Amino acid sequence: MNQFKKITVGFVVQKYEQGGERCFVCVEQEFVAGDQCDFEDTEGNPIEPPDHEYQPYTMTLLSEERLRQLPMLHKVYDAIEEVLQSLDVGGEQSRQFSDEIKTLRDAIGCPSPVDSLIEQTQRRPAILEKLRRLALEAGGLTASLPTLPVGRWLDGTVNDSAVDVEFREYDLSALLRFIADVGVSHDD
Repeated sequence: MNQFKKITVGFVVQKYEQGGERCFVCVEQEFVAGDQCDFEDTEGNPIEPPDHEYQPYTMTLLSEERLRQLPMLHKVYDAIEEVLQSLDVGGEQSRQFSDEIKTLRDAIGCPSPVDSLIEQTQRRPAILEKLRRLALEAGGLTASLPTLPVGRWLDGTVNDSAVDVEFREYDLSALLRFIADVGVSHDD
């Protein structure tokens, strides 16, 4: 026998804290193992417990796992951007490498403009994932934003020098999660 499964009966305890206006975030979790452990071969048949090393029931939080991956993701994205800049210079070279350029743009999420409701619906999950990834990255950062209603930011009144606009610091991570959870996924 080269492999076996150890099945431990128990339960998971998770501690959540307020992570923004609407969302609680898991900040701690542990697996509490019970006394029952079953052993099976690869086909699911019960077997006697073989000699084996103890493996702790350590549980990693998703956010911690993603945070550890971020530096590598940045390096990959930066490298792809650098290659894109060197390939997509216009003229004959860009035409020659058009398939490669398209593949790289797709890989880092440089989409073409949305033409239909179907395309918009298909893009939402990828945009949500990016916003949530950015929210993790933005932990501890703030953004200075106008206290005006958001609609006034977008109609250009914020740029009117005659209007006195106050700014306030906001938790950037919470803002990005709010945009993802309320603004982008509201139709899901």
